[in-house]
Amino acid sequence: MGMLMAILGGIGLFLLGMQMMTGSLKELTGGFIKEWMHRFAGGTGRAIFSGAFITAIIQSSTAVTLLTIGFVSAGLLSFAQSVGIIMGANIGSTSTGWLVSLIGFKVDLQGWALPIVGFGVLLKTFLPEQNKAYGTGLAGFGLLFLGIGVLQEGMAELQHAVSFAGLTNIFLLVLIGTVMTIIMQSSSAAVATTLTALFSGVIEFEQAAYLVIGQNIGTTLTAILAAIGAGTAAKRAGLTHVLFNVGTAVLALMLTPQLLQATAAITVFIFDEFDAAFGIAIFHTLFNVLGVLVFALLIRPFIRLIEKIVPEKGNPFVQHLNPQVAKLPEVALEAVHQAIQLVLSELMQLMRMVLRDGTVDRRKVDILHGAAMEIRTFLDQIQSMPQEAFQRHVQILHTLDHVDRLLQVIEEPIGREAYQVHPGLTGRWMPLLDKAQTEMTEDEQLPELAKEFSSASGEMAAERKARRNEYYVRAAKNEAELATVLKKVDALLWFDRLIYHAWRAVARLEKAQRT
Repeated sequence: MGMLMAILGGIGLFLLGMQMMTGSLKELTGGFIKEWMHRFAGGTGRAIFSGAFITAIIQSSTAVTLLTIGFVSAGLLSFAQSVGIIMGANIGSTSTGWLVSLIGFKVDLQGWALPIVGFGVLLKTFLPEQNKAYGTGLAGFGLLFLGIGVLQEGMAELQHAVSFAGLTNIFLLVLIGTVMTIIMQSSSAAVATTLTALFSGVIEFEQAAYLVIGQNIGTTLTAILAAIGAGTAAKRAGLTHVLFNVGTAVLALMLTPQLLQATAAITVFIFDEFDAAFGIAIFHTLFNVLGVLVFALLIRPFIRLIEKIVPEKGNPFVQHLNPQVAKLPEVALEAVHQAIQLVLSELMQLMRMVLRDGTVDRRKVDILHGAAMEIRTFLDQIQSMPQEAFQRHVQILHTLDHVDRLLQVIEEPIGREAYQVHPGLTGRWMPLLDKAQTEMTEDEQLPELAKEFSSASGEMAAERKARRNEYYVRAAKNEAELATVLKKVDALLWFDRLIYHAWRAVARLEKAQRT
């Protein structure tokens, strides 16, 4: 009973330490990670490197996978980039095995673990709020190795109590490894447990190798859960994670003898003798690198396969908005920003059509109304925003208000006749609308577009005041029929509303971008 408690307690301490360390590292490097993923995940090679690098930093492939799903769902990463990052995260996740095998077993940190935890708690208690994560991370680091120590003690007793020599069925070992990760909800903890069991002599080297292959499969559960009920992009990213990890596992099973031979040779070359625990860390890295190389060579057909299995569907303007993205306030608002840019770009096209010949595309109007409603629903799901994000949220709500009003103006009956009543005004705004339709989705063009729409609205307001008075004067002098004058005034006011709400929508969106 004491042996079982020691094993469970060791795993618990390791998991707690890993969660604390990962959480603090995410907090300390969050801005850097988002910037890195957004800017440096270019081609396949760079995306793979980014995934491996970020995972090695925060020690959690699950966190990187969820962040990637969030980014691709928000439209901040292309699907092709997300594939590279997910593949790279698998390589980065093997760093935990290196950490445990090189430091956990070769450096005696047991005596230092508790002081490290204590010092970390002191830092968390007395440091300013913005620096408390340093203390949390340090305490987590201490707990991690304290857990390994407790786990080793339990495994040492297990070695004498139970024999696993008869457990040779490859597929059963892979299944056990998969279940270990699913239960622990952490491939890092599962790998650390396997390494500790191997180091303590509870299992053999080949058994550990097959367990690790299974643990690589088990880590896909989180991606599957994140994709349930999510949009197309998130489902594709989740399926990518599953197919890649399963494919890599199959590849590893096919080449296990060769990989184990290569592992033994590398271990002997480094240490002059075979080191089983370090060998598993090398084996874990080797088969993941091999999987990445194979899938990278087949990246285009692999992407096409995913896109065929999970086709696009739903409102095209809000396909990147899903509940998983809403959990990341800043990413969620960026996704909304991009969705509104797409909506406004389409609105410019609708404005051009109604100004050109009075045509109103009812189907597109309904789609845009639906998109605006879905954006509002999505915004309601975002919680615990920092102050900067809150201000951006306010500006986005203002933008949506003007988008709704602009759609209402386009639908007004007078709009279908305005181009005939004031043909001169119709042509005046076409160049600006052409430009806006093309450049609305380019962030760097928003400030200039806001200025041009501001000038256009001011010009239209002045025109409305002058012409309105002129028309009423002519009606008073019986130089024009009152019915004709009223129709011209209504059309004039319609033009004014149209340009005004277009200006305010673009201006508010540009302000949201600056906030």
